[in-house]
Amino acid sequence: MKTDKTAKLLITFLLLFLSISEINNFKCGADKLKIKPKQLNFTKEDGKRRLASSYTPIKIGVDFTSFKKPSTLSNTDFQRVKSLITETMDEFKKFLYLQHEDITLSKSEINAVMNGCEVDKVSNDYKNFLIENDVVVFPSFESSLGDNALAAAGACITDGRSRPRPIFGILYINPQLSFNIKNTDIYMKNLLLHEITHILVFTPILFEQLGMVNKAGSRIISPNALLKARQHFNCGSLPGIPLENQGGEGSIGSHWESRYMLGDYMISTDYVDTVLSDISLALFEDTGYYKVNYYSGGLFKYGKNKGCDFINEKCIIDGEPISEEFCSTPRKKMCSATRTIKSFCAIYDYTFSTISIPKSYQYFSDPNYGGFQPANFCPVASVDTDESNYYPDSCKIGTSYLNSEYGETIGDMSFCFISSLLPRNSKLNSTEQAICYEVQCDNYNKKIIVHIGDLTVECPTSGGIISNPSGFKGSINCPDYFEICDFKDNIMCNEMFDCLNKKVETDYDSYSFDINDEDFRIINKNYYNSKSSFIKINIIIALFLLLSYIF
Repeated sequence: MKTDKTAKLLITFLLLFLSISEINNFKCGADKLKIKPKQLNFTKEDGKRRLASSYTPIKIGVDFTSFKKPSTLSNTDFQRVKSLITETMDEFKKFLYLQHEDITLSKSEINAVMNGCEVDKVSNDYKNFLIENDVVVFPSFESSLGDNALAAAGACITDGRSRPRPIFGILYINPQLSFNIKNTDIYMKNLLLHEITHILVFTPILFEQLGMVNKAGSRIISPNALLKARQHFNCGSLPGIPLENQGGEGSIGSHWESRYMLGDYMISTDYVDTVLSDISLALFEDTGYYKVNYYSGGLFKYGKNKGCDFINEKCIIDGEPISEEFCSTPRKKMCSATRTIKSFCAIYDYTFSTISIPKSYQYFSDPNYGGFQPANFCPVASVDTDESNYYPDSCKIGTSYLNSEYGETIGDMSFCFISSLLPRNSKLNSTEQAICYEVQCDNYNKKIIVHIGDLTVECPTSGGIISNPSGFKGSINCPDYFEICDFKDNIMCNEMFDCLNKKVETDYDSYSFDINDEDFRIINKNYYNSKSSFIKINIIIALFLLLSYIF
């Protein structure tokens, strides 16, 4: 027993340095962003604005006029960054729609844009900025982001109407980003998709202006997003979707809270999973000016159908995890919630770090032991840092280091399993691993067919451990059929952009909410009653101030 305890202490001590690096490496520098969105009230001119009658894929333009190459970047990598920015803008066309409005900009208006966005120079074609595009972004390299923040973005100009819509935004990129790491392009696109979303919708000021948050600004309460969250977690009493409560001024309230939305692309920091959830898609729709195609591949599995206890209870109770998303054994082999990443249980010793764990987030007898800080210190699946590869443990684009007898396959149809299977005649010792296997979904019988080398294993619908199946020694822990094979129209995908590329081609409103749905009606009623009360209070305050001024 003493040896086991010593081993665990050694493991957590070795993890200390990883934990400090991982926790402080916030990918988004929203707290570094000092520019706040300003409303632009356009001058009244006949024929100046023309609103389209139908919804079309969003067009996000980029003005590279003031985009200067830093001395640390080669010409090749500079052009590569520009291409990645443009490619990422195009990804939004696959799921986001709005009614385009032609707006011609005058010289005085473009000057206001330049001042509001702190841009020294814009394209000579500025008059067509909002004729050819719905939104225009000004990118720049910004060294003031520091060592940990990789990028930052936000709206700098909104259309000056009762429901302001972002029409200009800024995008800051840290020039210290390395482009010599494997899978840099995918990592950058993940990062940029996150940042552009800050311009389009995920901004505290915009949430407040559109009435999408509660009075404290700590939860999203808008109807579509809240309904999707209640459906996802299977918690009908969820009062709102929690926003980030840690980090700097810009991180708090401008990202999803990782404890509840871990893996969604709009949490504040790097994580092994990066997926687009229906909850984030619904947030776009709640603004009132976007429509969305809800096909996201269904990869967001964190907390799915786990009920209100997943939301309301601590992640670890009496030393035991409340759900398989959490863990209590350091370095135990795990799969990420999406089952697309090979992982392990990350528990850190914070004794010698500058971070102290708040009492409400202490889950172990030693108050210095904790998990992933952004997830309220809950122990969750993690991966080891690899300075040569952004996604070494990905089942789609990672690298296999296992002996070929384990039958691991990295590829488009591969998912993670906990397994010790080896061919029956293998001389290797069976050791439990997180392994990527190619799968096939038997949609008729609701079974997962797992391809392991030249052999296959059939997993039952409800999952479970299968020991010594035909041709093998060892065992495999089969997930429930719907943990992997719950794909709309049976179109399989195992990575966010893979899902977007394979999205179901449907009309924007093909997955719209049923206005007769009881949950939706209740949420809608409470939401608009709350907004009405808020407006009445503001009117009373305004009248009181006016009377005070008069008398």
